Amino acid sequence: MKKTIFIVTIGALLSSCLLGPNFGGATAELPETWVNKMPPSTSEHDLTAWWASFGDPQLNQLIETAFANNPDMVNAALNIAKAESELRVNYSGLFPSGSASFGGNNGGNFDTSTSHGKWNGSLSASWKPDVWGKTRRQIEASMASLGSTVAAAHATRTALASSVATAYFEWISAKESLRIAQEQLVFQERTFDIVSKRQGVGMANQLDLEQARSTILSTRAQIPGHEATLKSCENALAILLGTTVDQVKLKMPSASTYNKIPRVPTGLPSEMLRRRPDIIQAECNLHRSVANIGSAVADLFPSVSLSGSASAGSGSDFAHFFSTAGWSLVGSVSQTIFNRTALNEAVNVAEISASSAGQSYRKTVLAAFAEVEECLILYARLTNQLPQYEASVEANKKSAELSMRLYENGASDFLNVASAERAWLSSELNVISTRQQIRMALARLCTALGGGWK
Repeated sequence: MKKTIFIVTIGALLSSCLLGPNFGGATAELPETWVNKMPPSTSEHDLTAWWASFGDPQLNQLIETAFANNPDMVNAALNIAKAESELRVNYSGLFPSGSASFGGNNGGNFDTSTSHGKWNGSLSASWKPDVWGKTRRQIEASMASLGSTVAAAHATRTALASSVATAYFEWISAKESLRIAQEQLVFQERTFDIVSKRQGVGMANQLDLEQARSTILSTRAQIPGHEATLKSCENALAILLGTTVDQVKLKMPSASTYNKIPRVPTGLPSEMLRRRPDIIQAECNLHRSVANIGSAVADLFPSVSLSGSASAGSGSDFAHFFSTAGWSLVGSVSQTIFNRTALNEAVNVAEISASSAGQSYRKTVLAAFAEVEECLILYARLTNQLPQYEASVEANKKSAELSMRLYENGASDFLNVASAERAWLSSELNVISTRQQIRMALARLCTALGGGWK
């Protein structure tokens, strides 16, 4: 019995040994500031729910619905639950396993009505002390895998928020484009009536009338495209919301809401490392690869196992069940001798995998930094263009109205009127398109900065 206690004690002491490198965290070199000039930043809280900065309750509701119902989000939650179960499985390797059995049989003779019975039972247990830390490294790797799975779920969440916002912004843009086309059509039809009356009294020629008709037909041809875009956006939103298109009910927000341009919620480049889910996921993958090195190294050393059993049995008299009880305790040490090359190569493979995971982490960080810089360049360009386009709308509107007055007074030909009307419509659509691109650029920038989750 003393020898048994000694073996168990030695096994427990040896279980403190942990082979392989310890993960000290991933690092990456980034500039202290962004290369492109930054506008004033907002707080990190604003980045967590960046869509709220647009001040559109309908957008907020769409994104929250997507978080609750989107199939990808449901799968992400299931993947987390699966990773948690796998972690618990690995934890169970630290503890002994046991089994128990109990049974009996009885038989007799029909003539004599005598019977003969027998009872038996046994208990057994086995334990492999984690002498070299293999199980603990496996647990460490499972914890890193769980972290990677959670980060992947956050990445799914951030991408989903961006996709919903983009589809919604495209719907608004199509709605606005449709409105502008319809308003322009009313103006052009009024122009056509004027030209038609002038042509009827010989003050305009057939060419002027056909040019007016051509302008109307060109604008009418744009309307079905805008209507189709509206339906396409509603279908895209239905998929993202995890529902059918008949359940998507949208209302056009006020002009002050959809024309609002929030501030860019950025901080320092280093803060991006702890906010972007893909960077966190890459670091967890690196951690898992480093832990696997220790697991492979542990296979190079002997494995220790302890097992014990106890059994008892009796005849038909159950009272004597423990009269023949017995027990045994066995300790063993095993070592692979003839397959050392494969074990050494397994360690080499684990080390190479860790190095590869390190490069993947570095690539993820560099790509993230470049993505943010690209978003900033696009945002700066669009915000500089918008005032110019807005000014051109006013100028082209006045030009169209002036051309029409001059034409009515016979001081200009209709070609100038048609050209001015087309320029006016084009500039209106440019403003809508630019505002749409700014909203989408902001959504992409917030996603690139890791916004959208706590």
